[in-house]
Amino acid sequence: MKKIVFALIFASLLFVNANAKEIYYTNGVVGLTEKEYNYVKEFYGEEYLHNMTLENYKWLEELDVNNREVEIKKVTSLGNPNQVSPNGTFVEQGNVYLVISKSCGANYCTIDVLTKWLANPNVRSWDVMGARFYGTELYDQNVKTYVQDVNGTTIPSNYRFLSNGFGNSFKLPSGSNVKIEQRYNVKKGGSVFASYQHAMSTTTLAISKSYEISISGYGSVFKFTGSAVGKYDGMVGVNLDV
Repeated sequence: MKKIVFALIFASLLFVNANAKEIYYTNGVVGLTEKEYNYVKEFYGEEYLHNMTLENYKWLEELDVNNREVEIKKVTSLGNPNQVSPNGTFVEQGNVYLVISKSCGANYCTIDVLTKWLANPNVRSWDVMGARFYGTELYDQNVKTYVQDVNGTTIPSNYRFLSNGFGNSFKLPSGSNVKIEQRYNVKKGGSVFASYQHAMSTTTLAISKSYEISISGYGSVFKFTGSAVGKYDGMVGVNLDV
């Protein structure tokens, strides 16, 4: 009887998160359909698959990749670092990896942007991540930003919402394996330009929020003003049509 109960509990862990859908891959904790597996592998990287938790799956489940139109492109950055890369949906500049994806339903698209530090950053000050909208806008105010390292996750809320986009400032954590993920919903039609800007020297929260959202800004998003000019690395951005 104990063996039967254990088997039922283990099966529930694997299958409840996929709502009885056909399981293509499991890491022993979560089970993924083929579409979910392909999304995770392309967006997060293969190593993420092995360490996914049920909490991670709930985050993935919000995208509903089994039933919605999904797009992830990868293009290496070229040209002027202050401009978005051609068809730029993937950037790897120096020690930073930046990728954008969309998952679209009938009325809106969910945008997911991920920044991963491939090596530990030398400066840990106030960085900025956000987006510029062209021909679209936020579908709702449900913008989520998560900053993670080996020590845990924080949820910064230092947002600036402007008429053509937004940004969120956060202090980089002290640990290794730093990741920043940002998710929001936009109306269908137009384009989304996303950018992550890293402070090259110690700064403050107030200075990090000194920017306009502009096509002429870093990553085609952040045009820094005042004391913030010259503080950030000018990394290229990523974009998708929605």
